[in-house]
Amino acid sequence: MSDQTRREFLHNGMTFVAMGIGMPALFMEAAQARTSNVLSAINHPAVGSDKILVLVEFAGGNDGLNTVIPHMDPAYQKLRPRIGIRKSDVVQIDNKLGLHPRLKPLMELYEKGHMSVVTGVGYPNPNYSHFESMDIWQLADPAHQLKERVGWIARYFNEDGHLKTNPLSGLTLSGNMPLAFASEDIAASVYTQGQEDPFTSTNKDREYQARLAARRALYTKGTVANSHLDFIRKVGQHAYTNTAEIRTALANYDRMANKAARYPQYNEFASSMESVAKLILGGLSTRVYYVSVGGFDTHANQPYQHGALLGVIAESIVAFFRDLESQGRDKDVVLMSFSEFGRRAEENDSAGTDHGTASVMFVMGGAVKGGVHGLYPSLTDLKDGDLKFTTDFRRVYANVLDGWLGANSEKVLGGKYEPVGLV
Repeated sequence: MSDQTRREFLHNGMTFVAMGIGMPALFMEAAQARTSNVLSAINHPAVGSDKILVLVEFAGGNDGLNTVIPHMDPAYQKLRPRIGIRKSDVVQIDNKLGLHPRLKPLMELYEKGHMSVVTGVGYPNPNYSHFESMDIWQLADPAHQLKERVGWIARYFNEDGHLKTNPLSGLTLSGNMPLAFASEDIAASVYTQGQEDPFTSTNKDREYQARLAARRALYTKGTVANSHLDFIRKVGQHAYTNTAEIRTALANYDRMANKAARYPQYNEFASSMESVAKLILGGLSTRVYYVSVGGFDTHANQPYQHGALLGVIAESIVAFFRDLESQGRDKDVVLMSFSEFGRRAEENDSAGTDHGTASVMFVMGGAVKGGVHGLYPSLTDLKDGDLKFTTDFRRVYANVLDGWLGANSEKVLGGKYEPVGLV
């Protein structure tokens, strides 16, 4: 697809694209036949779309041990004499665990009972590659049993006929379509927040750029037949007439002139969370939003970098829920954070941590059952220097699917997983 054609998808910061890397096949195989389905779904939003899920990816491998800290465990300081958080600085949430001091703003949610902390989260036979492990989380497929690379959210959309063909069912503000949304049969959207090229990323990691270039090639090597270009333009133009839906949502929010929320300034993650709040409060029909924040690959000089990231995240999320609460929508939204893996238990020689296994997840919202869930991994019973996971991440997914989105988690996840009891 030419740059000119791709730019025709862009209108006021919204890109209409097919899911994941299956876009060419989607248009090639049955483009004309699907036109009426897509346009019909756009004009008839999903029923019961009041329950919304916001996924927040901590990209790079978040150090769970310095995020939720076992402040009473003497093994903690032995493993981390330089980068460990001092007991006096830990924000205690109970008599054993506490939050990193930069996460203190989140206590506003925790004390309301609107924040769950899930500890020891991972999966069997962990993978230490950023991309392979993130793929596992996005596909919910640690054993590589899927015949096709269809994301877990895409499978959820597929189970709901109202969501399957509506490009606004899933919306990512991360610049690139996440694998969680990926399918040849599902449509979703990328909100580029003013960027001209939705495939451009500020991530400088070489491996990431190589993967990104490979994905970009699928869109630019001419696999979409010229006979279908009019279809692409037509759907894009008609759908965003339904960018009109985006514009209307943003305008509705601006008329509220809400002063309750104060987002961190000049920060991409904060801006993304503010945009999600605007779209939700403005009445957009999107069911699942996806936001990513990078920088968690803390091999060296971890204390400042990790703390700065957590601080912005905490302030942004609190502002986000204040925004929602000001309009009575905080009980309609669940936010779930995740990362591809944790870090090793022992600090390295560069005042950082290397790739590890189990980490933590946060689940927040007015409908969430707050508190600590899961068994915190032992710091003295390690496996090759790594924490042993105690909570399979698919149990959290199952809880969100069954208890929040009203889906059949066994069908979506390809197996039965005991819900953690968060919602």
